[in-house]
This record gives sequence, structure tokens and C-alpha cells, in this order.
Amino acid sequence: MGLPHTPIIKKFFSNKIESSRPDWGDYLLEIADIFSMFDGEELDRDLLADRFSTISGRSPYALRDVSNFRDEFGAYGTYLGLFHYKPVNGRWTILLSKSAKHFLCSTEPDVESFCRIQLAMFQYPNGAGAVLNRSLSAQANAKSDTIREIENNIRINPLRLLCRVVVSMHELSGIPLENIAIPYTTIFMLFNDDTINYTFSPSLEAIRDALFAYTHDAIPAWVQQELTNFKRNFHIMARTGIFERSSARGLILNTADIQKAYSYAKTISEMDYNFSAFEPCYAANDKNRAVTDVIKSPQWGEYYDALSLPMDVLSSLSDDVDIGDIEYYAPPIGTVEIGEQPFPALNVFEANQIRTFMPSGNRQDPYETIIRREKANREHSRILSCLACLLRLNNHEVYENTFIDLCTNTDDLTFIFEVKSNNTRNTLSQIRKAIAQLYEYRYRSGAENAILCIVLQQRPAQAWVEDYLLHDRNILMCWLVDDVRLECPTECRDLLSSIGIVE
Repeated sequence: MGLPHTPIIKKFFSNKIESSRPDWGDYLLEIADIFSMFDGEELDRDLLADRFSTISGRSPYALRDVSNFRDEFGAYGTYLGLFHYKPVNGRWTILLSKSAKHFLCSTEPDVESFCRIQLAMFQYPNGAGAVLNRSLSAQANAKSDTIREIENNIRINPLRLLCRVVVSMHELSGIPLENIAIPYTTIFMLFNDDTINYTFSPSLEAIRDALFAYTHDAIPAWVQQELTNFKRNFHIMARTGIFERSSARGLILNTADIQKAYSYAKTISEMDYNFSAFEPCYAANDKNRAVTDVIKSPQWGEYYDALSLPMDVLSSLSDDVDIGDIEYYAPPIGTVEIGEQPFPALNVFEANQIRTFMPSGNRQDPYETIIRREKANREHSRILSCLACLLRLNNHEVYENTFIDLCTNTDDLTFIFEVKSNNTRNTLSQIRKAIAQLYEYRYRSGAENAILCIVLQQRPAQAWVEDYLLHDRNILMCWLVDDVRLECPTECRDLLSSIGIVE
């Protein structure tokens, strides 16, 4: 057994990212939105802190006291790769990662894919510890941790190691997927076992042998003594869609879709993409200076961006639905049984609810994935809440389901609303989606005479769009103005003012 007398690695992940709460995904989207506002801008720490301080006053997702914002949000760059700082023309600039732009700041945000792909790249040693005041320096504690890791020849990718453990247990030891469990004590020992932690991708055979030794040899006292602090950060693994936490068993594969979870684990276990800037430090005579130079450089931030991975890896690890397969695949009639897909019942709309994408387990309707992600979009949620508020102020009950954004009934009319966040680049594509969705929802809900309405973030620049929707498609439209009210074309005003959403 290659276990030391005292542990080298005493923490699994940062305790500054409180991802255990069910609404943390929404909180992450809030943070990404704020950093996106400063993307490419010169760092202004006071202005950034002021923006974050507004979360505590208006958001149900705030997790920490305002006084901790600077410390906490720095961790989202270092440990999740949300952003990094880079000197540009002698000034420090905030750069949002491409991965955050793609997975968190799009019209269909996907927190789970972001966490899964980003954490597949996280490792020890890493570039944590850069402190930016008037000048850039390396935090003493982070630097000493990194030097200790390098002096002990440590190379660990936590998520990849866990995935390789899963593959080893399944493929070499023949353990069924549903029976695979990795106790926290085992993970702690693997992190500190010098037959495992010297390489980012230890062999499956070495892992098998280590697991065997842990069950037959005496366990060092430090395993139990230091375990509480080590295992407190494992909740981030549940955000990847690969693992679940079990108080009795440790980490187990995600039971919602265990085959997909194993597919993700297999892909990550085979990755060989590592942060190599510290490699010269292992042989350096002056490790303090060598490590400091790496921590102070922008190299970790430049590396820690999942959109730099090969496209086949990104495709395997993201939940993007292949629309081409859905639209063009036509199985022979009579050979595939088409399951019933009842349209979900309408429920009373509730504002300020958790809307981060969480799969329902309904695999019969792949578009549900897209719809649920879109509902997690921050602008989408803001417009939805504004619309619901206006309707309720005029004494209308407001309903929703997985697909329909909002629905309301008057004495003799039913209105179905589809909300779309939009900008100058995606307005037409968003409207095309909304048209198809509204027609489908009216048909599937059985409200054959329902009035359809598209609610946009901003008015379309193309003049023909309004004429097309109103006169050719017979669909009403309106858009957000000044963040607090809606406006619409003259032709829509009578109907929409009758239910109070425009003046």
C-alpha cells in the first residue's frame, strides 16, 4: 500500500462554492450573468462587488454574506473556470470563459453540462492562489499547498480519478453499475496513495490493486481523523449528472439514468488533457519561484475552459439534443411502438422558483430537454415573472406546465404565451421556435380556440416580422419596455389591454 504517514491532499474541492443547496444552479447562472456584463472590461473590484451585493437584496439564491463576495466569487474562476483575469495593455481585464458563455449565458443554459465538462479538467496542482490588488501576487497558503503537492509528485484530476475507479470496478472487477459505490474513505486514500496520485490517469489495474489493499490492510489513523474536512466538498460531484451522494455508501452512479452516467464516466476516464505549466516545477531547484511564476500567470485560466477540448469529447459530455436525428430519423412503420406522451397538466404559476434545468426522466420527448433549459435562462425568467405579475394585478389566474410558459383564461377566452429572450443576433430564430411551439401547445392542450401570443425581450428590428405574425400567422406579440412594462403593435392592443398586460 502506498499510503503516507500523514495525508498530502486534505481537501477534495473548494469549500467556497456552496453547491449543496437545490437552488445553487440558479445562483451560478446569476453569477455568470454578472461576469458576462464585465466580460472584456477592465477589472473594477469595487464595481464588481457592488454588482454582486445586489444579489443578496433581490435574489432567493444568495448563499453568503455580502462581506464575503470578493473571496467567494474569486473561487468561481479558479475552481469552476467561469472567468479569469488577464493583463491587456497594462490593465487587468475580466475574461468570461467560452464554456460559461456557451453553457450558462445562452438562451438554453445547462448547468449540469457546464459542471461536468469543466470539472473533467480540474486538477491538483492547479493555478489557485493568484491575488490581485495593486499588483499580482501568490497567496501564501495556496502557494505552500501547491509546492507541497509538487514536492510529493502529486498529479490528480479528481473527477477523472473517480471515473477511472468506476470503470475499473465495472470492467476489471465485474461489479454491476447499480452496485458500484466509492466510500469517502476510499477516495481519501486514493488521493494520497503514491501508487495512484503520481499520474493524472492511473492504470485501471493499479486502481483495482489499491482497492483490494484497502480492504485487506490496516487503514492509517489519519483517514478517519481527517475525513470530515475532506468529504465536506463532495456535493459538487452531484452537479455533474454522473454521481449521487449516499450517506451510507459514498458516491454512487446517478440512478436517474445509470447507463448515461456510466457513458460520461467512461469518456472522462479516457481523457488525457492536463494542465502542464507546473511540469518544469517538479525538477526546479527553486520551487518557490517556479510555482509563484505559474500562479501569477494567466495560464491556468487559459487552460481551464472546456471549449478548448476536442469536439468529440464535448459532444459526448454535453446533453445537447441532436435535432437532425429527431427530425429525420423515421423508423419503419409497425416495428417501433410509439409510447403515449400525455401533455402535462397545467399548474398555478409560481415566481422565484428553482428553474435550473433538471431532467424529469421523460425520455420519450427529447424536446423537453431544450424547453427546460430555456426556462432556466435568467432573462426568460424575468420576463415571465413580469408577465405573470401584470396578469395577476388584473385578477387573472396564471398557469404553466413543462412546456407552456404561461396560460390564462378570461370568461370566454384562453391565452397561451410563449416567452423568448432575444437580441439582435437571434430574434428571427427565437420567433421561429415560438411559432412552432405555440401551435403545438394549442393542439396538445386541447384549447383549439386559444389566442396565441409571443412575448419578447425586445422589439424585432425587422419591420416585416410584425405583419407576418399578426396577419399571416394570426399570433399576437408584445415586448418588454423599461424592464417593468410591455408594449405591443396597435393591432394587438385591444385584446392584450383587455387582460391588462399593456395599457
